Amino acid sequence: MPDTDILQDPAVQARLSALLRSTANDLKRPDAYADTDLGLPTGTFARLVDGAEPVSWQILVAAAAAWPVNLRDLLPLQDDTDRDVRILRAAESEASSRILDRAGRPYYEYRDTVMSRLGSFRPEWIRMLCTVADNEPDNPAVQWNRGHLLYQLTYVVGPVNYYCSWNGTRRCIPMRTGDSVFGLPYAPHSFTSRDPDEPAYILALTYGGDLTGDPQRELAVLGEQAAHDLAYRPDGHLFAQLLTSFLHAKMLSPAELAGRAGLDPRRVEALLTGKVSAPPTELAQLAAGLRVNVRDLMPVTSATTDGISVQFAADARRWRTGADGAAAYEITELAGDPLHPHTTAVDVRPLLPQPTDAAWMRTYQHQYVYVLEADGTRMSWDSGGRQHEAELHAGDSIYLKPQVPVAFTGAGRLLVLRIAGAVRADVRFALGHMAGGGQDRYVRDTQLWYSNEGK
Repeated sequence: MPDTDILQDPAVQARLSALLRSTANDLKRPDAYADTDLGLPTGTFARLVDGAEPVSWQILVAAAAAWPVNLRDLLPLQDDTDRDVRILRAAESEASSRILDRAGRPYYEYRDTVMSRLGSFRPEWIRMLCTVADNEPDNPAVQWNRGHLLYQLTYVVGPVNYYCSWNGTRRCIPMRTGDSVFGLPYAPHSFTSRDPDEPAYILALTYGGDLTGDPQRELAVLGEQAAHDLAYRPDGHLFAQLLTSFLHAKMLSPAELAGRAGLDPRRVEALLTGKVSAPPTELAQLAAGLRVNVRDLMPVTSATTDGISVQFAADARRWRTGADGAAAYEITELAGDPLHPHTTAVDVRPLLPQPTDAAWMRTYQHQYVYVLEADGTRMSWDSGGRQHEAELHAGDSIYLKPQVPVAFTGAGRLLVLRIAGAVRADVRFALGHMAGGGQDRYVRDTQLWYSNEGK
């Protein structure tokens, strides 16, 4: 049995009660039927979902056994933030230092930076302990990994060689401070230093994106063949793959779709070969025929080359941003990819001494911040209508929940990575189309889906 101390937290209990109520509502189980299903004395379930009686681990196990739900669906996320943020100080990061050997020799020094149970960030500070005298990808001193599931935004400090392998082809890319790389999952890579007398390290900002969590668990059940079959492959005709998939899903023939879309059947057949493309007018007709949105027929593409996108600091885009004509930040764009439109990686220099209106920012994304340089750098943020402030030092790292207003001031330099959580565009559209009061009930459903008194 897992540690159940967390179940004593009142906030967790409130979410447990709401999840039980929501699950019972979904399964159309009034309280009396829920009591019977879970083997509880009459009236117990009503007290559990009203918060009058604590939800125990045994109750959750019983619900998962009696109902077609997974145990994890009954467990709330643990909010491990303090006033909506987590701050890991440089000294705490240094205390996590560990040396990882490769081929029997020290190869990397790893240090943790801030993480939260709420976001999929798994960011590490990594120092290169292996120094090379050339830029050859096949240098025998270079020790390669096997690649990993998580996407990675790499930010370079010092004379670092980045090595990558894609479909058997190896490359070495010499990099310096401010350069960055976006890398796709499972591509082998490595890092070394070019100068033993100069600090050389990276911020390896790995994150799950849309691959971890439910999709991975579902495909683990469906099996490896399903993972191969369901992949939209960029080496094929992406639009044709999308259109074919919708035809299968809707149980439509090409001729039926042609009739619904007002297109010649031969044109639909041609589109399904992938040898021709659909102009915007045809996309709208096809979408109407399928009863989907046009964006659902737009393939998502990657601009990576051999699995990576490299952004050298020397030719990166730079701009200033703020409000009411006052520049609050100087921004440098880091590596990224259209495959992840909701990921933002930037190098940020605060410009204002105080948090004026121009400095405040808010985003739907989860935010990770690493303090590269600090000189009177401060972070101000709003939590529950109250403003808080923290002084920042080089080596500190911060996690901020989505929608938290924040401002950075003073001199300094910040590495910022913003990523989408589970509340992506489809969910946001769905929230906006709910009936009145739906958003509140979605977050915490506390009532039976009908009134026993009748109305």
